[in-house]
Amino acid sequence: MIIEEFKFSDKTITIERKEEVNSSYKIKSYNSKLKMIEERKIPQKSIDDVINHFFHKNKNISNKTKNSITKIIYCQKDRIIILTTSHGKEIILNRDRLIRDYGWFFFIEKPVKQSKKKKSKKKEEKKDETTITSEEFHFEETIIPLKQKENMRALYKTKEYNYFLKIINSNEIRQIPIKEVLNNFFFNDNLVPLDEKKSIRKIIYYFKEKVIVIKSLVGDEMYENLENLVKNYGWYFYITGVPVGKSELCIAIDKIEKRFDIDYFSNTTLINESNKNKDIRVTIYPIVLKPNHNCHVLGLGNLNILLDCGLSEKDEENEIEGDLRHIEDYLQNLPRNILEEVKIRKNIETDDQDNIPIEEIQQDPKIDAIFISHSHYDHISGLKELIKLYPDVPILSSRITIDLYLLRDSNFLKQENHNEIEEEDYQSIVRNVIYVENGTKIEFKETNCFLSFFHAGHMPGALMMLAKVNDFRFLYTGDYTYIDITPFAGTKRFLEQISRPIDYLLIDGTAAQDDYGDLSDQFHSLILFLEQKAEYGDNSLIGADPSSLAISFMLIFWRYFRKLQLRRNYKKRPNIYVDMMVRKNIQVINHRYEYIYGPISRLIRDKANPFNSIKFRWFDHTNLDFIRKKNNIIISHPPDLSYGLIRNIINIVGRNPHNFIFLAGSIHESPGAELIEGADEIEFSETWKIPFRAFLLNTFAPHIKIKLHADKNQLREMIKNLEPKEVCFFHQSAKKLTEVVEFVKELGVEKVTLPIKRKLLILN
Repeated sequence: MIIEEFKFSDKTITIERKEEVNSSYKIKSYNSKLKMIEERKIPQKSIDDVINHFFHKNKNISNKTKNSITKIIYCQKDRIIILTTSHGKEIILNRDRLIRDYGWFFFIEKPVKQSKKKKSKKKEEKKDETTITSEEFHFEETIIPLKQKENMRALYKTKEYNYFLKIINSNEIRQIPIKEVLNNFFFNDNLVPLDEKKSIRKIIYYFKEKVIVIKSLVGDEMYENLENLVKNYGWYFYITGVPVGKSELCIAIDKIEKRFDIDYFSNTTLINESNKNKDIRVTIYPIVLKPNHNCHVLGLGNLNILLDCGLSEKDEENEIEGDLRHIEDYLQNLPRNILEEVKIRKNIETDDQDNIPIEEIQQDPKIDAIFISHSHYDHISGLKELIKLYPDVPILSSRITIDLYLLRDSNFLKQENHNEIEEEDYQSIVRNVIYVENGTKIEFKETNCFLSFFHAGHMPGALMMLAKVNDFRFLYTGDYTYIDITPFAGTKRFLEQISRPIDYLLIDGTAAQDDYGDLSDQFHSLILFLEQKAEYGDNSLIGADPSSLAISFMLIFWRYFRKLQLRRNYKKRPNIYVDMMVRKNIQVINHRYEYIYGPISRLIRDKANPFNSIKFRWFDHTNLDFIRKKNNIIISHPPDLSYGLIRNIINIVGRNPHNFIFLAGSIHESPGAELIEGADEIEFSETWKIPFRAFLLNTFAPHIKIKLHADKNQLREMIKNLEPKEVCFFHQSAKKLTEVVEFVKELGVEKVTLPIKRKLLILN
């Protein structure tokens, strides 16, 4: 970068030269005008000649506009001049003439406005909340921490608080001393049942504000009798939930020392020593292409990176586990496959290897890294066996992806001691991880060769990977969602960070042929059904993936009914129950909130955590009494009802024709698949069959499809934003993608292909 100055009239204009400019400047008109320059062979004048002529001789641009220019940035290679000015309309109107005169594209950038400091009256300095006393209150076998604090947080000053404070003050209700309140409440007051009193875990009180904060697992009767409690004691009771807490698993994972750091690849070269041309070949090789398994090998010169490792189970006819044998075949046959592909590309018909330079053949190939896009089984199923086979291979993954993988696949939850990961296989995996997050960049020895990572939506921790090799850009999306789905941000927030155009886009095609419509409308329709059931006190069951949609549902339902309560004094707000596996996933989100891109991160940071709500509860097999009560939303897994506690729940919920059930995501297994087809009976085993009478939304409104795979509309937005030259799909059969191929071609993509299983392709 070179910075100079240019004087015009009485002002000095900064001139900055850049070797490359951000892709945000390369707007649609830039691309079309650049094409015009090339077609008409308009010569590119030197920047000095352009600036001198523009300011001193160009009569099409007024002096007023010229005087408004404060900075000039230019890039010789991209033929672009960026003028910082607040009066650029005249330049835009004359852009075609300027292009013809100078052979440069003129981009107008408005100056950043300086925020004016307003003079304001001195506000009282905000005082931090402080603890005055800490003690314990004993009730039966329960020891409840009791704290007195001052400078109460604004969180507790709700409309409800102001309403009850007005009652206290207007009726001159005496504020009873706190110890007297607690003794009477716990030992004499019959308004609140014993089980609710036993569920209280913490009490905080603010004497000046007349507020007692009750943190409890259950608070239904407490809340029903809130007005009586206020009038009896002269205190407002703020009833909230018990904090969901940090994840023991995350803490145990963080104790394991890592073998590699983020700079591990900085001295790695992608080029063979014998490669005189310094060309770096980019190849792709699909290992497995089943809809429920996914794995490719990306070749970057000497480097081989596994893109996910969703591999099938053991093949009895082979000693190597399932699809792992195809990775071994790839490594053994890579030199020969490259040789054959090069011969095809160079139209060489002879078998004489001497006609092909030795640098075209990769010697002694190995797997150099494994990139895990996210923690779903179909992308990570083979990781444990891979690390056994290749114990020294680094794993590129986000923190949350590894957390959720171990949470589901390891036996950590069955361990008696949760201080550490006991299984050696999973210790080995964690040791080999190089953590990457949105914006992480891994550079190689060669200049302008790197990997970078971007948020993919879809689920917590999901990432896309960009491989840049000189001027060639390869992007692997993994599974993605373009739009935001509470509480997780979609890819649209992050695509501006990716330089374009993309030369080769390997993109998820799971739902590329579908049109879900507006997802917010889908959620709204679902919530209207839930609200109707809440009005009548019926129960609703949602089957969903515990690490993704279950969390989204919980937060969306919680927010909707809370708003009803606050704004309309809604009295029938349902409790939201989740099973323990969903809770454990939520604890990971709670623990790693700074790596979540979306509003939930800010809420947890600011201690307004919705996961701590009294209306959010969890259950296990020891406590299912709530199912027989009314007005609950139950979120459990898996969505196809195939195992676990959800079978016990549907055994009760599914028998009642007034109850509501929705199976979210993709349903392929029994008994969920049969129910969607219209079955009126659930068969869990030969001896366990139950009648199904509940209202199943999937059959009543089949158009309501809430999935975390991007549909055709989201695919369109990805193509428009990334401007790929070639698109290839994965995660779907070629038969289902033929129409999608034509759809993408109509969007202006030059080349759209479907992958060929275990066929090596040279991409550059």
